[in-house]
Amino acid sequence: MGSEETGNQQESAAKIVLDENTNITNNERLPISSSLKVLRYRTIKKNDSLGWWSVVVLLEDHSKKQVSFYRWRKRGKEWKRDKKISFRTRADWATFKESIDGFISELE
Repeated sequence: MGSEETGNQQESAAKIVLDENTNITNNERLPISSSLKVLRYRTIKKNDSLGWWSVVVLLEDHSKKQVSFYRWRKRGKEWKRDKKISFRTRADWATFKESIDGFISELE
């Protein structure tokens, strides 16, 4: 692995910002339905100028926990959901993870 490649990997890693918010204390709440109870969330990446926000959320829906990935796009002054993927069981996650792992080796 050359120094240029290592530098590019470090640069890419620096662009990802993980901001775990165990309590929602900032003024901007997640744009999630009020019927869902947000327990914790982690911002993966947020770019106000480009209008993208992606988050992993632990939430409760009708007293059942789930982990969801959300991506929103800002339209005007409002965040609108662009994507959502939910995992309600460890088996759901295992299936998804196994599928991704089959492709990850091709990135290295």
